[in-house]
Amino acid sequence: MRNPGWAAAVLAGVAVAVTACGPASYSTGSPAGGAYGAPASSASATPAATSGARATSLKTETTRAGTILASSRGLTLYYYSEDKRGSGKSVCTGSCAAVWPPLAAPVRAPAGVRLPGPLGVITRPGGVAQVTINGYPVYYYAGDKAPGQTAGNGIEGAWHVIKIS
Repeated sequence: MRNPGWAAAVLAGVAVAVTACGPASYSTGSPAGGAYGAPASSASATPAATSGARATSLKTETTRAGTILASSRGLTLYYYSEDKRGSGKSVCTGSCAAVWPPLAAPVRAPAGVRLPGPLGVITRPGGVAQVTINGYPVYYYAGDKAPGQTAGNGIEGAWHVIKIS
């Protein structure tokens, strides 16, 4: 025999848990240094574009390039120095984005890890929400097939792993 009251209570509990564990709060303008420069003065898109989506946790990987930021599956994440920090745009579109797919939002920072800048979100053409770190859009490299691979690091002198101190 089914108990509709019990099912409603379970669904309410799940909704509370998902809300409590939802996307990390995104901020702009927090101090950060390293290879990503000073904080952006212009605001990125807000996380509203990702509301309702479930955030995945980023993690770190130890590689030949050092300790780097990786996706929840362990794939290396990159930034492109040709992007303008804090512009709210990615210059990697079309065939570039086929080789350097954007990291889709929402994500959460790895527990206990200090990122090289605040997480943010921009909206790409077509409406895809892309994660930023300190105002730089974040990407994967299609040539990396397994966790810890960093084959994209240094390509064209403009693609770089996101190092964690």
